[in-house]
Amino acid sequence: MKKSWLFAMLWIFPLPLMADPSAMMGGGNFYPDRLEQAQLRFDILNQIGAVKCRIAVSENEYFTNSGTSHPEKLDDLILLAHKHNIEPMLLFEYYTKWNGPLGGHDKWFHVGQAFAGRFAPNSLFLKSKGIENWGIRFYSAINEPMWKDNNPTPIDPNEYASALEGLADGVHSVGKELRVSPGGFQEIPLLRTNHYGPVIARLYNNGKLYAMDIHRYYDIQWQPMAGTYQNSLQNQFDQVKKQWGITADIAFYTTEFNFKKRDITEQEAARGFLTALWDALGVTGNQGQPVTQFALPWNIFHTPGSDDHYGLTLKNTPWTPTLRGDVLRRVCQLTKGTHFTSLDPRQSGLFILQGNDKTIWVWQNLKGWTDRPGTSLTLKDLPEGTEKIEVHGFDGLRATVDVKGRSDIQIQHLIPEQTYMFVGYPNTLKQGRP
Repeated sequence: MKKSWLFAMLWIFPLPLMADPSAMMGGGNFYPDRLEQAQLRFDILNQIGAVKCRIAVSENEYFTNSGTSHPEKLDDLILLAHKHNIEPMLLFEYYTKWNGPLGGHDKWFHVGQAFAGRFAPNSLFLKSKGIENWGIRFYSAINEPMWKDNNPTPIDPNEYASALEGLADGVHSVGKELRVSPGGFQEIPLLRTNHYGPVIARLYNNGKLYAMDIHRYYDIQWQPMAGTYQNSLQNQFDQVKKQWGITADIAFYTTEFNFKKRDITEQEAARGFLTALWDALGVTGNQGQPVTQFALPWNIFHTPGSDDHYGLTLKNTPWTPTLRGDVLRRVCQLTKGTHFTSLDPRQSGLFILQGNDKTIWVWQNLKGWTDRPGTSLTLKDLPEGTEKIEVHGFDGLRATVDVKGRSDIQIQHLIPEQTYMFVGYPNTLKQGRP
């Protein structure tokens, strides 16, 4: 007899931690001197239903040779983001290959204060444009510091920590509620001898730094997903916090992730991408609560012709997605208006979301990602009024199961080694499904 899964609804998260997954998703990069490109990219995010983006800020914008910052160079781009209802985060880029000295606390305090002063919610600039209760809440700096090609001269770890502390102090001088984090860390060198993590652990523990950003590019050979949970974002997040001595209950970002199409088909990449997407969305903190705030695939806007490994778009106008791009759109649309009510990434691999007149069960049905992989799943304690459950895989809707009048259902004929989404609808929901 095949094993099935028995799982009841759990209501374990306080309301402030409940987040719409579509509100975590989006893309990058956006540049202040490429407004026509930005308009097209914002339009694509609107079509997908994603609402976050990353804006890359260059040194000639955040700190010139004369020692001045020019946040006003971003004005048009920030206003365009607001027009499209997209929330940006700022990434102040720094690489020793192209940039001058990193500078210390005072320089980066000035940068943080200048940009937060202009773009934080309810700033004088935004209010002058008739914009209230919207603005840039998230700031980061120094992307992938261990990337040797871009940093042939290594960044000094103590200078790195001083710069991040200065940025945080400058941003927080404008508003304590604003969030500052290091730029993303590459996954492979992250757990090796890493001189950057330990020197900033105290900044996490004292509340100056808010989140850890891990870039995750799954690959069938170098960063495999099959048969192991070791490379998951949750596992790496847990390990890094322990190794670095981070005891604070910090947030999680992944501003670059994908399942690489290398030596596999787009269909195989899409299958892995659905698992990777829920891996990114479902990261939990010290108390088991959801902590993901950014899940930005790299790259929504690239085509396979220019970026065969990572491109998620066949054509930008009209926007035509690859299979992986369609997975992203489907997850955004299915989860709109829902929030996590249960997350168990380390054991069962089952996530539950509810809202917008639906319940969604997500199952990471892969060896190593669930303790009972198999071909069936039993859902118990179905919400009252549930009449049908749609079974979605990476390739779309696969089946519809009638559950009218039932309190539990066994979903059979599932294919191992892939992620499923089971969407339960009441009889009141007739329209609006993806």
